[in-house]
Amino acid sequence: MTDSLTSANDITIAEDYLKQWTILTAEPSTVLSKSSFDGPVERNYNLKNKQVRKFLQHEEQTFGINLGWTDDAEPATATKVRRWFFKRSGDTQGRLRYGETIALANGQKPSFIRNAHRTVGIDLEWSETPVYEWKLLGGEAGDEVKTGQWLAIYNVKAGECLTYFDRTRGGDIGWPSSKTWGEQLEDRLVKAVKEYADDAVKAWLAS
Repeated sequence: MTDSLTSANDITIAEDYLKQWTILTAEPSTVLSKSSFDGPVERNYNLKNKQVRKFLQHEEQTFGINLGWTDDAEPATATKVRRWFFKRSGDTQGRLRYGETIALANGQKPSFIRNAHRTVGIDLEWSETPVYEWKLLGGEAGDEVKTGQWLAIYNVKAGECLTYFDRTRGGDIGWPSSKTWGEQLEDRLVKAVKEYADDAVKAWLAS
């Protein structure tokens, strides 16, 4: 009984850590899809991270994909970097739902982000065309995704969730498996995420 309770607690810790993103816009709403950045401006969103408390944005990097963090999370900054959008497969105008496979994008072409090996930085690159390999997790599968909810951003190809990660080179994003990641977290959190992150993701995917 103690072991199962410990496991359940550690899964909860892992889930809480992985759900470190919230999608924001000017007015609270259901998150809607569009096919390109030129689509309805109200379908542009901010991605705010719980760990760093800032917005992920397009940012020139010497190494790795050109993504980084804003200096603050003030309303004026949010307006300036509200350039994330999501594309559903097929019904490009529909409402996003937890667990469906979507394309993730930012700004003008190349907009879309895909998993790809790099020697430095997170294994991501830009794509001119949509790449359907992302899922929003943390809610009941099939439920509509709404702004302001804490959720996980999962890459199907990598088999991991996108997280804040303090790098010496490249933008400060990564995966739970990123090298030296464990050294940046407290022991209990390291153990919980290393051992139970997969269980948390599988539970979300199966819900």
